[in-house]
Amino acid sequence: MNELARMTAVKKSYDGKKQVLSGLDFSISLGETALIHGTSGCGKSTFLNIVGLLDSYSDGEYTFNGIPIIPKKLNSYYKQRAMDIGFVFQNYSLIDSISVRENILMPYLYNNQYIDKTVMINMDKLLEEFNIAELKNTKTSLLSGGERQRVAIIRAMIKNPKLIIADEPTGNLDETNSRLVFNAFKKIAERGTAVVAVTHNKHLSLGLGRTYTLEEGELRLC
Repeated sequence: MNELARMTAVKKSYDGKKQVLSGLDFSISLGETALIHGTSGCGKSTFLNIVGLLDSYSDGEYTFNGIPIIPKKLNSYYKQRAMDIGFVFQNYSLIDSISVRENILMPYLYNNQYIDKTVMINMDKLLEEFNIAELKNTKTSLLSGGERQRVAIIRAMIKNPKLIIADEPTGNLDETNSRLVFNAFKKIAERGTAVVAVTHNKHLSLGLGRTYTLEEGELRLC
């Protein structure tokens, strides 16, 4: 597999004293999945934000898609973030007053990109794949939690990113919908996309790839 991201001895401190991440090593290739367990406040979101080029690190090395990421130049990587990374948030971050279709296409609107026929065909295929095609024109305020999360996943996938990042993707879902979401991540990995998900629930598993625990600022294989 082609390696997509690699962190070596990455550290993160917000105040110059306390280390949120203390020499963390991590790598993931296209088509792989990584599930990160950890208690609240252990640094899971900080880790994801660094992987997703949303936050800088204090020390160490990070390479994404062959590009060395320099913390002081973080804002210069906005194209990589917009095109190569899709985000799935715990609270979905959907706009309730508009339709499923409009929510899914938001990544194009934010970047003033043209939505052509190919994009629409891709969206319809994803809606079919995740069994919510009939909801395309429904306002997201009318959806169940599992349906909303699947919309969020499709929105993250719509640009065919190299990496999907999911922060507590099943935190608001019951067991049945949690299983649906994790099955969706398996499908995503099978398409060749890397998936990194974090959760505080030690009983959840992606069923493939590697599982880690984030503890004392370091990742440890389970």
